[in-house]
Amino acid sequence: MRPKLLRHALCLILSGASASAFAVTNLEPNAGLQFNFSNPGARSLGLGGAFTGLADDATATYANPAGLTILRTQEFAFEGRYTNFETPFSNGGNVNFSPFDASAVGESDSSDSLVRPSFASWVYPADKLTFAAFYHRVANFESEYTASPITINGGPNVIFGYDTSLDFAIENVGLSLAYQMTESFSLGLSAAYSDFEISSVTTRSQQDPLFANQQTQFGGDNDVVFTAGLLWRLSPQWNVGLAWREGGEFSYKASNATLPGNAFHPNSRTERTTFNVPNVISAGVAFRPSDNWLFTLDVNRVHYSDLTDAGVTDLFSSDESTLKVEDGTEIRLGVEYAFLDMERPFFVRGGVWRDPEHRLTIPNSITQDCNSSDFNFFGCIDATLFRPGDDEMHYSLGLGWAFDRFQIDAAADFSDLVDTYSVSGVLRF
Repeated sequence: MRPKLLRHALCLILSGASASAFAVTNLEPNAGLQFNFSNPGARSLGLGGAFTGLADDATATYANPAGLTILRTQEFAFEGRYTNFETPFSNGGNVNFSPFDASAVGESDSSDSLVRPSFASWVYPADKLTFAAFYHRVANFESEYTASPITINGGPNVIFGYDTSLDFAIENVGLSLAYQMTESFSLGLSAAYSDFEISSVTTRSQQDPLFANQQTQFGGDNDVVFTAGLLWRLSPQWNVGLAWREGGEFSYKASNATLPGNAFHPNSRTERTTFNVPNVISAGVAFRPSDNWLFTLDVNRVHYSDLTDAGVTDLFSSDESTLKVEDGTEIRLGVEYAFLDMERPFFVRGGVWRDPEHRLTIPNSITQDCNSSDFNFFGCIDATLFRPGDDEMHYSLGLGWAFDRFQIDAAADFSDLVDTYSVSGVLRF
C-alpha cells in the first residue's frame, strides 16, 4: 500500500544500511545550499570577482598565487564580510503525479545572515620568490525554516511538513609560494589545511506523532587542498591569468531516527557520506588602457557535478537518490576608475557576473512516470522538494582609498538570493 511507502512517514529503511559511501544526502536543507566562489577581498568583490588576470594584492593566495610576485613589500591584508541569504524552499500546496506537475506547490524564502572575518594574509617578497601565509573562509551558510505539508494528487497522501536548520562552513589555513620565472611570467602554488563542519536537524512531527521522525547531518573533517596559477604580463596594458582551485573531499555522518511516540520507536539508521566541494578552473584577463582605467574579465568553470558524481545518499530508501547537479560557467566583468590626481588616490569600481543555476535536481526521465515503480515514486517526491532554479545575475559596487602604507576598500554585491558586503584593508611595511 503506497501510503505506507511515503517518504517521511513509515519509510525509514532502518536496517541493512549500505556499506557504500555516497556523496551528500537528499535531506531538504541541502536543496538551498549556497556556494559562492568569489575571490576574497573587497577590491575583488567590487570588480565582480574578476581578479584572476589581475591578482595584484595579498588575496592572490586564493585568486591566483602567481600574482604574489607583483608585490615588492611585506603586507598584511584582512577582510570581514556580512552576507544575507534568501533560501527558497517548497512549502505547502499540491503536486500531481499523473502526470508530474509541481506548479501548484508553494514556494517560500527564509532569510538568514552572517557576519564573519573572511580572509587574512601576510606576504613576504624575496627577490624572485614570494612567500605568503593566509586564512580564508571558503564557505559559510546557515538556514532555518518551517515547511508545510504538500498533498499528492489532492490527497490523502502527503509529503510531511518539517522544521529544519542547517549550519555549514569550510575554513582554509595555508601557505603560498610564487616564483617569477621571467620579467613577464610567474607561477604560484598554495597549499591549505581545509576544515569542514556541517550540522543540520530536520524534524517531522507536525502531522501525527505516530510517524514522528528526525534526520540529522553532523560531523567535521579535514583535507589538504591546492591552488595553482600562472600570470603572464603580455605588455604594460595586458595581463593573462590562469588558476585551478581544488575544493576538497570531506566525510560526515547522516542519520534517520524515530522520535518518542512513533509506533516504531526506538529505531535508527546512520550512514557515512562524503561532501565533495567543487573544483574550479579560472581564466582571466586584465586590461589597463590608461593609468586611470582598469578592466577585468574572468571565465570560471565550476565543477558542481563533483557534489553528486559518487551518488547521493537517500536515508529513506535502500537505493541512492537520482539527484544531480550540472557543471556551470561563471562570467565575471569588472571596471575600476582611479582618481590619481587626488593627494590620496581614490578608486571607484563596478562589476557584473552570472552565477549559473546549480541546485540539486531530479532528471526528467524520473518524473515522466511517477507511478511505474516505488523508485520513481520517491524520485518524484525529491523532484517536488528539490526544484530547479534560474541563473542569478550579480551586480557589485566598490570604493577604495590608498595611503602611503595603507589601503582600505569596501564593496557590495547584490543578487536575488545573496547580498554580500565587504570591508578589507592592506597594511604595507
